[in-house]
Amino acid sequence: MARICIECGKEIKGESDSDYCEKCDEMLDRQFETIEDNIIVYKELMDSEIKILNKFEKEDIIDLYKRVYDNFRQEGDFTEEQAKILSFIYKTFDLKENDIGRERIVEYRQGSHIKKIEKDKCPDCGKDIKEDFNLCPYCGYRLKI
Repeated sequence: MARICIECGKEIKGESDSDYCEKCDEMLDRQFETIEDNIIVYKELMDSEIKILNKFEKEDIIDLYKRVYDNFRQEGDFTEEQAKILSFIYKTFDLKENDIGRERIVEYRQGSHIKKIEKDKCPDCGKDIKEDFNLCPYCGYRLKI
């Protein structure tokens, strides 16, 4: 039975695992690149862009997060806008610590300072801890869920 492109409804020709025809696949890839550039430049993600990103595999979103993180990191310490968009992507697409690595999690709370979670420091009290702790032995902060 012929498969149908879920974007345009046309028949998918050839041996492809994709749910999209070649034309729609290329269009989505271009949109993905544009969205990534917009995140880096404008530090925001619109609802229409989230809708497009939801069409991609989770691995693509994880790679997007990592590239944006690395780009921001090259600029030095995170600005409030950078921390906010990274936190938004992390929460919106339900990314996990195992997906992106604990060292790449940027915690953003409005009105507070920006905290980059370091794997050997408690993000709450700042004391040195072992990487595999679930709770901070000094303040009781939950490090892992």
